Amino acid sequence: AAIDFLLLAQGHGCQDFEGMCCFNLSDHSSSIHRQLANLQ
Repeated sequence: AAIDFLLLAQGHGCQDFEGMCCFNLSDHSSSIHRQLANLQ
């Protein structure tokens, strides 16, 4: 899951890495970017 998170954070979708994404985070991508901005 951490790898999926990092790939999404880099702008890659699950479709780019078929079989690696254990769950769909596309609905949360905006909140992920918001959280990353807060961490930085």
